[in-house]
Amino acid sequence: MSQRARVLVVDDDDDVRRLSKLRLREHYEVLEADSGPAALEAIATQQVDLVLMDVMMPGMTGLETCRRIKAQPRDTFLPVVLLTALDDQDSRNRGLDAGADDYLSKPIDAVELQLRVRHLLDLRAKDQLIHQQVGELERLAGLRDELVSLMVHDLRNPLVGVLGALQLIQQTTSLDEADARLVELGLMSTERVMELTGDLLRMRMLEDGALALQREAVPLDELARLAVSTLAPEAERAKVAISVRAEGEVKLAVDRKLVQRAVENLLSNAVAHTRGSIDITVTARDHGAVMEIADRGAGVPDALKPGLFQKYGSVEMMKHKARRGHGLGLYLVALVAKAHGGSVEVRDREGGGAVFRLELKGP
Repeated sequence: MSQRARVLVVDDDDDVRRLSKLRLREHYEVLEADSGPAALEAIATQQVDLVLMDVMMPGMTGLETCRRIKAQPRDTFLPVVLLTALDDQDSRNRGLDAGADDYLSKPIDAVELQLRVRHLLDLRAKDQLIHQQVGELERLAGLRDELVSLMVHDLRNPLVGVLGALQLIQQTTSLDEADARLVELGLMSTERVMELTGDLLRMRMLEDGALALQREAVPLDELARLAVSTLAPEAERAKVAISVRAEGEVKLAVDRKLVQRAVENLLSNAVAHTRGSIDITVTARDHGAVMEIADRGAGVPDALKPGLFQKYGSVEMMKHKARRGHGLGLYLVALVAKAHGGSVEVRDREGGGAVFRLELKGP
């Protein structure tokens, strides 16, 4: 600490307070209070780093004062050491139950007092350092998110221009087969970047709770087929067949655009990591529905399943040299599921592969 720590000595006995002050003042600044209410006022109005308090005081006891100190919201750890002439286990248990961080029995050994106080103040200093570091990390995370939002906003305008130019060339220019393929590739790549920037905006708004769901009754098998049609070129190139099956009529009030985007992300992930076929099953549930996307890929290692849908789950996958992942796409799926009161998970598929289970709830 850059300045001397402050220890508040609380005791109704003047001699005890004086003795404690003598023992501590060489290393610490010592404040005094002669009652529980006086101690609470001192803590509320002054910087206090540790409380050394007698249990047996008239009026508000040390136990009650300790409870009130610990019940107050505060940013960092404030240690409380209780002093008592009682050395039985029941007294100690009552003190610990009140929230005390340590206990000293009277008469107090001077060396033990110094050691206990120093240890608890070290813990407080470390706790303060951790809070400072967490605050700095939160500040940096906020700056990063603001930077992402600015980048997304600034990227969309030139992307729209590129997209429009390529579409104009495609519609008005006579191209040979090779050039036509290049223009088509440019269109697909530009549209993909547009989709990704859109996902970033959706994620920010869902994280902040700023994106209100536009719910409407939607046949989920129809929505799944729309997602399949969007991924058809990608699936065709990968030679992956996709089937959709609904167990009865499955209609649910959801945000059509968000859910379709979530399903597209799951499908794109499956197409990129599977062989042969993908089977989509839609099933009604009480007040909701479940969509399962089953592929025949390499599956997901058990150790990585819990973090797959977290914000940086794909980064962890790369650290473990596991290729299964889809950038921030799976994190968006988790946000969409949560916004609909549901969840998403992955499990192994019998015979090889993975099953991604998306559960959605109605309003």
